Amino acid sequence: MDLETEKFLNLKKLQGELTTKKIRFEEQCKNKEQDLKTLIQEIESKGYKPNELKSIIQKKEVEIKEELATYESELNNVSKQLTAIEEG
Repeated sequence: MDLETEKFLNLKKLQGELTTKKIRFEEQCKNKEQDLKTLIQEIESKGYKPNELKSIIQKKEVEIKEELATYESELNNVSKQLTAIEEG
């Protein structure tokens, strides 16, 4: 076999490998797009807008911190009252 024929065959083999990779990447892309669509639908079904998630998360963090502070305060009050009862 001459050099040019061998080079051509190698290039055809490379083309086939690259075509296979391209198809695999396209399938992965389709799957990721479907996953993203499903996630967006799930977010929207819970009443949230996907583009506003960052601000929603920040608001929820503030709410949780406030509730945690309130809970801590209530527990401290109960603890003081129980201590007073024990000592009294």
